[in-house]
Amino acid sequence: MIFQTLITKLSEFTPSKLDGQKAHIEVAPYRAIDKKYIPKSPHPAAVLLLFYPYQNNAYFILIQRPKYKGNHSGQIALPGGKREQNDRSIRKTALREAEEETNINQNKVDIVGELTPLYIPPSNFMVTPIVGISQTRPDFNPDDREVDEIIEVSVDDLLLDNNLKKKEINLDNGGVLNTPYFDLNSKVVWGATAMILNEIKHYISGEH
Repeated sequence: MIFQTLITKLSEFTPSKLDGQKAHIEVAPYRAIDKKYIPKSPHPAAVLLLFYPYQNNAYFILIQRPKYKGNHSGQIALPGGKREQNDRSIRKTALREAEEETNINQNKVDIVGELTPLYIPPSNFMVTPIVGISQTRPDFNPDDREVDEIIEVSVDDLLLDNNLKKKEINLDNGGVLNTPYFDLNSKVVWGATAMILNEIKHYISGEH
């Protein structure tokens, strides 16, 4: 997709045009999403879905987390993290975290809006996805303490229906989960990140 085409689509972005629940359920690891299981005080967090031009086409980045003893070891994710006390807003959280993790210049990011928040049980996070635009490709330089790899993904690949697949995922607790995932740059993108990407895919494709 040409970058300017995406800009035009995002210029009409309003939360009322989103159907986050439908998009989330389509790719959720567990088919039911029940709000009664969400604690009263989850930790607020945010991720940044940043679109930018690369060779005239629209791209966004994912990151691969390092392997460690924790809930998100080695996973493919969007840049982001937990809200800190000095963050003026949840949008500021997304920008700060993305800058710390990938070296983007947050002052060059225009915020488009927010996607549907979703709850992450393993970390007890309520994550707000923030959509942003950079008019130029950022000079990425990952913080190797938090990022193993930066993955640049074309919007066209996200929109390609053949890239939404299903497979068995081996869980840390020894279980196996048969779940939908996006095959992007030969990476398995599942769980919360897939749910967020499916929502923006619905919006860009006009499925809202």
